[in-house]
Amino acid sequence: MSDPRPLQGIRVIDLTQYEAGPSATQILAWLGADVIKIEPPGGEPSRHLIGGDATRDSIVFVLFNQSKRSVVLDLTQAAERERLRALLRDADVLAENFAPATLDRLGLGLDALQRELPRLVIASVRGYGPDGPWSGYKSLDFVAQATGGAMSVNGTPDGPPLRVGVTIADSGTGLHLAVGILAALLRRAQTGRGGRVEVALQDAVVNLMRNAMAPTYVAGTAAARTGSAYVTAAPSDLYACSPGGPNDYLYILLAAKQHWEGLLRAIDRPDLLDDPRFARQSLRNADPEASRAVVREWTARHDKLAAMEHLSRFGVPCGAVLDTAELLANAQLRAAGMIVDHHHPQWGALRVPSCPIRMDGFTPRLEPAPALGADTEAVLAALKEPR
Repeated sequence: MSDPRPLQGIRVIDLTQYEAGPSATQILAWLGADVIKIEPPGGEPSRHLIGGDATRDSIVFVLFNQSKRSVVLDLTQAAERERLRALLRDADVLAENFAPATLDRLGLGLDALQRELPRLVIASVRGYGPDGPWSGYKSLDFVAQATGGAMSVNGTPDGPPLRVGVTIADSGTGLHLAVGILAALLRRAQTGRGGRVEVALQDAVVNLMRNAMAPTYVAGTAAARTGSAYVTAAPSDLYACSPGGPNDYLYILLAAKQHWEGLLRAIDRPDLLDDPRFARQSLRNADPEASRAVVREWTARHDKLAAMEHLSRFGVPCGAVLDTAELLANAQLRAAGMIVDHHHPQWGALRVPSCPIRMDGFTPRLEPAPALGADTEAVLAALKEPR
């Protein structure tokens, strides 16, 4: 029998939209919190993104709003704002990512709410930190990748900065916000006081930049773009595999002497173990193309998954590049419960990412994202009832 869900009994009023905020509240919902998503009459904007039409919500909404309830409130109307206040009086957390001053204009300023409801944890996503010349600017994921430095280190040495294909600013911010909310709830259990939690997109990306910033501390210069190569551990790099499709590549990372030696044995080149050109890491770094050519010749003749399995048997850290379709079918992810079968009333049978957090005695709560307003009547009818 499973233990009670870790956040059972915690109620979250979710005013967030798109990804950064919803990714945070989805983590809380997976862990058992009762997340009530407040939406305008036309629905949260992400319902209308890719794959959304008159018959179904977008796949983005479906993937970021699992295990939540949906309540429609028109917050431009005074009576609807009072219903929201009533919900907040019985809530533990308010999450929001509105543009600065939006809630103030609606008469729902966060400072006033904090005074009125001192036990409430108020969690906010912002583009930039509260002080400084950019604090009032709007931001989105790709903007934050630029201002947080991620684009500056992504790309090839002779090319322009590139955005990362994964929305690291949005979901990275959501992850940080979820941690902050949990810390605030723990503090409330100790002090009786809720309070404010805030994470800025730019700040979250900068926190992910610590390793990339190392050259600046060591040499005093901006970190350079290096493509896929790990220049301090040649021949660590991305290698093309057979049959040469757009994602038929294997990444090999040689972080220690035994990795290099294991690689040479795996590709049947033990003759190079005593080659003076490759005797030390500094020598391999000085002429990286020499060792890369040895690896490249071998990987070009092998399938990426077969190569990964073979090298792994010799203790070589490596990974096949999996595209999005391959992820959904991947045996490792399926066996680990990270990609699971899921049924959505509008989309039908799907395979979706599950909660990556594993705890003994606990199964993450994975329910379909709600239809617009599906829970309005039930939630509002229960306002006067004790939880």
